[in-house]
Amino acid sequence: MREMLFNKDEFYKQFLDYKNNARTDKNHPFHKMFNKEIPNKIQCELEKRHMRNLDRIDIKASTGNGKVAESIWIAFLDQLLTKNQKTNKTTTQKGLYIVILFANNGKDFYLSIGLGTENLSLKKIKYEAEVWRERLKPQLKTSANLNGFEIGDFYLGESDRPKKYAAGSLVFKRYNINTFNQHKFLKDIYNLNEFFYDFIFEIYSSPDLHIDTKNKKSIKRKRIIHRDVYKQLREERAKQNEETGRIAEKFVYHMEVEQLKAAGQEQLAEAVNWVAETEDGHGFDIKSYYPDGKEKLIEVKGSKLTHQDFPFFLSEQERMVAEEEKESYVITLVESVGTKQMKIVKEIQNPLGKDDLHLKPTQYSCRIRVD
Repeated sequence: MREMLFNKDEFYKQFLDYKNNARTDKNHPFHKMFNKEIPNKIQCELEKRHMRNLDRIDIKASTGNGKVAESIWIAFLDQLLTKNQKTNKTTTQKGLYIVILFANNGKDFYLSIGLGTENLSLKKIKYEAEVWRERLKPQLKTSANLNGFEIGDFYLGESDRPKKYAAGSLVFKRYNINTFNQHKFLKDIYNLNEFFYDFIFEIYSSPDLHIDTKNKKSIKRKRIIHRDVYKQLREERAKQNEETGRIAEKFVYHMEVEQLKAAGQEQLAEAVNWVAETEDGHGFDIKSYYPDGKEKLIEVKGSKLTHQDFPFFLSEQERMVAEEEKESYVITLVESVGTKQMKIVKEIQNPLGKDDLHLKPTQYSCRIRVD
């Protein structure tokens, strides 16, 4: 039997007594329970579950500074994403992080992905959050890790700070102190953390982000990221993309073989070659065939997430081969990679001949004489 995080009745009783004091008191039982005991127990339970990147996550709690806060919180702060470079400490004032937000009644609380909102107005927070919420909406329908989560507004309190916390929430799940299951709650934290890092590496850390708003204006998000942080994010993203790509390629390879077998083309099925498994530089990943024997050169693009507009990168080598091979060249898009929901969402034959494929150069090769 796993240890309980806290006694529900005792939590609420101590909360009311602590709140009535108005001023924070480090010696009060609730302050010790909320700021130290509960975070430590959460840490211990998540270690048992081997939660992803827990070794670099600071679990911090706050009941206010001087005055008891209207909304208290427990945050999971990734040292890479939320560290203040001047103080060298993690902070809720910047970045993106998982957080448990308690309403001012002490009973309702929300597990959320939140934005660092300290230096932004409420209007700017809502605008910032809406950009990310648009990207997260498709995930709510398909991601098993977001089961029970939603997007929208919720109430924490009347003052400016809780309003900012709620406005900066990207996705959330509601709980009530009297009815929630503590073991299920820990599982929810674990699952949200799994999704959180997929989102970080595929979308949030992308240097360019274009989203069509309700006004149909294209917004280019620019984020200034510390050099060392960006370097590590880039390395981690490349590693995850490589793993995701291999899983997607293997999936498509087996799909091609099975489809040819189902069409009665056993010899063609045996000839399907997953070239990227052993070699790189071909400009495609799989050499397959159509049932009529025509060659099919497949470049696989995979994502752990789902997308309304599927973003992917095309290398110059891939572009050149696509231009040369035309109808033989196919880009295959695979979503929800590594999950039971993994599937091919689109095959783009002769991609450079498609009007709805939007190509944008992301870097340029330059040369100039210096003598």
